[in-house]
Amino acid sequence: MSSKPGAVLASASVDGTVILWNLSNGEITNVINQQGGEAIRACIFSPNGATIVSSDDNGAVCIWRQNKTLKCHVKVHDESVHTIAFSSDSDILLTACTLGNMRLYAVENDFANDLSCADCSIDAAHDMGVLSADFCKIVHTDPTDKCSLIYTLATCGTDHLIKIWRVFFMPNNIDRSRKSRLIPTSPQEHFAGQSTIYSTEVMNASCVQTIPAHGSSVTCVRFNPTGTLLFSSSLDKTIKIWNQQGTCLKTLAEHSRYVNCLAINSDSSVIASGSNDRTVVVWDLIGKLSLDSHITGIRSLLFALAGNTADIPLEFTCPITHELMKDPVFAEDGFTYERAAISEWFAREKAISPMTNLELSTDEVVENGKLKQQIDDYIRSLDTAKTDTAN
Repeated sequence: MSSKPGAVLASASVDGTVILWNLSNGEITNVINQQGGEAIRACIFSPNGATIVSSDDNGAVCIWRQNKTLKCHVKVHDESVHTIAFSSDSDILLTACTLGNMRLYAVENDFANDLSCADCSIDAAHDMGVLSADFCKIVHTDPTDKCSLIYTLATCGTDHLIKIWRVFFMPNNIDRSRKSRLIPTSPQEHFAGQSTIYSTEVMNASCVQTIPAHGSSVTCVRFNPTGTLLFSSSLDKTIKIWNQQGTCLKTLAEHSRYVNCLAINSDSSVIASGSNDRTVVVWDLIGKLSLDSHITGIRSLLFALAGNTADIPLEFTCPITHELMKDPVFAEDGFTYERAAISEWFAREKAISPMTNLELSTDEVVENGKLKQQIDDYIRSLDTAKTDTAN
């Protein structure tokens, strides 16, 4: 795992160490030892680069400051912690264990709470263990209260499933006494299929999709940076590419053994997959790479969905697909969606909000004419800018 500036690489081992490497010269800059010498199963930098988190076979995590000193060492699970993930804003930390349980923590005031108590717990998130998790970089705000944040989280495990969750969070810069339809005013327990969710007045969660993804354990899930696509790998030797409605767009089958990990570059043009067959396969999503002799299996997928939409105003993108809307419509939950996307959702999930997972009294939608005009103006401005540049 590399730090945000790209200057440092961290590698973790079952020998109980995290080694930090200088990417410019390949030299070791520091060695961090896990408390108790436990075998390390995961290591991650926070996206803001301020923290390193490592987890071990004893169910504990270590939080390391930027200067490599230990902030805290806390046992957060009863089983080995193989999965840790940060939200893109570094405000939420997730840990998950081989028992299938997940814990979510609000990262506030430099881990002032020391992870002593989870802000949201999900038991039996995946049967027999969680193997990977990833937060989508797109974060929404509930339009009804203007303060509750909605994160999209993908998880996978040994049950062959991918699950899509909404994580609802009330930041500490908001008056938490304010009522939210998504976050309770006191700790509560509710269910999502076989999973039990324990929410607090700070954070809540809900499972909005369960996808039978692969023929064996799903080893890794990763969103692309624009949030339009989800990638998964599996012990069934394949990689799959999904849209946000849970439809498989493409299956890649280049590896001869288990596929263990995936990485996606910053503009969604290239993914790399690592396997027990001792190869790393680099896949070209938009056909711009030349085939190097030492790289195996580059394929052009030509997915327009993988294009870079990072500069599009968030309100112009559909909360389901994260793509620029052409026909925006209001739904009863207060969100505006692309008509085709919300119609497909309602056809599958009946009248349930894709963002809040709350039941709606109607699946009728109303055209958002004002937003449609703004989107049309935005598209015209891009065309004008492109013409001016060409001249």
